[in-house]
Amino acid sequence: MKLPIFIITVILLASCNKTSSSNNEISYEDGNGVLDVEGNFYPSIILGNGQEWTTLNLKTTTYLNGDPIANAMTEVSWTNTNLGAWCYYNNDASNNDVYGKLYHFHALVGDTIAVEKYVTNNDNIIIDTLFYDSFPCRICPEGWKIPYEDDWIELINYLGNSNTAGGKMKDSTLNYWKSPNLGATNKSGFNGVPGGLRNANGSFNYITEMGRWWCFEDAYQDYAHTRPLHFDQESTMNHYVFDKSGGLSVRLLKID
Repeated sequence: MKLPIFIITVILLASCNKTSSSNNEISYEDGNGVLDVEGNFYPSIILGNGQEWTTLNLKTTTYLNGDPIANAMTEVSWTNTNLGAWCYYNNDASNNDVYGKLYHFHALVGDTIAVEKYVTNNDNIIIDTLFYDSFPCRICPEGWKIPYEDDWIELINYLGNSNTAGGKMKDSTLNYWKSPNLGATNKSGFNGVPGGLRNANGSFNYITEMGRWWCFEDAYQDYAHTRPLHFDQESTMNHYVFDKSGGLSVRLLKID
């Protein structure tokens, strides 16, 4: 008579373990969103780790102080400015609704004194300069920022790891992404779309194949950290740098 009791006990334990593992699932809820200086509205999501991200790429053509951001359309005008510029992908305004605009890194940062951040070893000896910051953000609505590399890493760690987080950040349809849109589930609600990029020479690449966003920090004098998602990968790369004179998408993160 003891055997049936033993079997029932095993079943109950298995059920308990299943419930426990479900507590680690990714969760998010709708945030209040934010308006930019032009009145464009960006919905937001609040993740289970407390981060609040916009779910659309930035679209503004105006700095926070009301000054216009230059629209550099030709390859010559794009290449010859380092004062900040924006464009539509392929200079086609029909790309704006889904993908937003592409921005020079120079459009993001202010003109204040650069701040060095160092990497040290266990003896507190500096072994490398990680990046330079320039404050404040010229393009962000009040209370919001362009995420730093550490902010992206916090998001990716919450989603598991960099090998699989990309899929959880991508729009899960083939409405915008090229097939196969590998691993795409959008479990994070981030709604990453493949807005492509503009190279420093003014040429365009990778719409429907890659979404790529600026980090608000320098990696080198002429390059800055970025965060890419790819149509044929479910991973996302760390410390992936890009020429500051190129054009990438921008997402916003609410300041704690």
